Amino acid sequence: MGERLAKKVLLIGWDAADWRVINPLLDAGKMPALQSVIERGVMGNLATLHPVLSPMLWTSIATGKRPYKHGILGFSEPIPDGTRVRPVSNLSRKTKALWNILHQNGLKSHVIA
Repeated sequence: MGERLAKKVLLIGWDAADWRVINPLLDAGKMPALQSVIERGVMGNLATLHPVLSPMLWTSIATGKRPYKHGILGFSEPIPDGTRVRPVSNLSRKTKALWNILHQNGLKSHVIA
């Protein structure tokens, strides 16, 4: 592996955030911390997958894979014997998340919530 650059990346994901709501608040000076982050970085819209289910979408962002590859299809899943359902968890994921890959390559990452 080549020389690593001392760069840091901060990715902020905000579930159900909508620039149509946020931009007027930014313009009114109501969100100065977010305004500062935007001014020092980049912002943009993301396309989404359907159905629009948070566990499926966030897992796609974290893994870079579509739901049929990572295995998270909604909020719950059947238990192996099929008798009931349980909430999905990181143990339900079939592929590595970005932080797993970074760790395996000797890089640090922090994930909050």
